[in-house]
Amino acid sequence: MSYKRTTPVTPDEYNKIWYNCWNEGRTMWDKGDISPALRELIEEKKWSLPSGEGIVPGCGRGYDAMFLASSDLHIVGADISQIAVDTANKLRDEKGISSSFVDFKVMDFFNFEVTNKYQVAYDYTFFCALHPSMRKSWGDRYAEIMASGGHLIALMYPLWKDEKDRDIGPPFLLTEDDYHQVLDDNFELIHIDPKCKTHDTRAGHEIITVWRRK
Repeated sequence: MSYKRTTPVTPDEYNKIWYNCWNEGRTMWDKGDISPALRELIEEKKWSLPSGEGIVPGCGRGYDAMFLASSDLHIVGADISQIAVDTANKLRDEKGISSSFVDFKVMDFFNFEVTNKYQVAYDYTFFCALHPSMRKSWGDRYAEIMASGGHLIALMYPLWKDEKDRDIGPPFLLTEDDYHQVLDDNFELIHIDPKCKTHDTRAGHEIITVWRRK
């Protein structure tokens, strides 16, 4: 799926695009497993995450959300698609993971009531799924929903497309600077690994980062 758009995209348009992808079974971005970069960060580099509540927007089938969840960190996997949420809940139950650790909900990232702010967020193939015109709203929303000192793990992808293709996607071209532009006012970059482990087909096209909410 790819489209070219030079004018702003509304959240409703965005939601419809991804809702239709799930309804039509077009989930080519799904690699069927936990992100190698995230696994490396937590298991090998022993990154220490705050305890409390976490969120994974655009969670899909929920592999990464389930991996992050623990008795100290309850994770909400959020997706616009009921099919994605039902599939993730089913997979969680098959793995014998308690809903007290992770649960999956149909949620619009840009429009849900924030009752308690999150200590952890994980963003992968979500930022790049948004049209560039929506990126400032993405950064503002994370600033709104995350607690001071909270960690936003952002796995940057894709990093190889030509500059002339910035308006063609998804996935849309992104750079480290794109994140700085929308996060620096409210977040501090505290970790970056350009040589992180990746899925084979994405080698050299991903960088994992961690940003701390100011």
